[in-house]
Amino acid sequence: MAYSLKRDQAQFAEEAERLAKQAAYIAANPPADGRSVSGDITRLMQEAAFLLKRAVTIEAGLGAVGLLNAEAESTE
Repeated sequence: MAYSLKRDQAQFAEEAERLAKQAAYIAANPPADGRSVSGDITRLMQEAAFLLKRAVTIEAGLGAVGLLNAEAESTE
């Protein structure tokens, strides 16, 4: 489980960095005549939702590991 959490945390960091770059691109290229950003923002929101799902999964996994460790310590 710890390996899976480490992998998920690394993927989270990569995805968060990619999301930050997308947000910076949108900020640097605002709507203009002939340029719409609604599609860019929609993709950003979809990826943010996926990142949120990954964060919740990681947090739940960390909580489970904490409980397992507490259980193991209490039986020693």
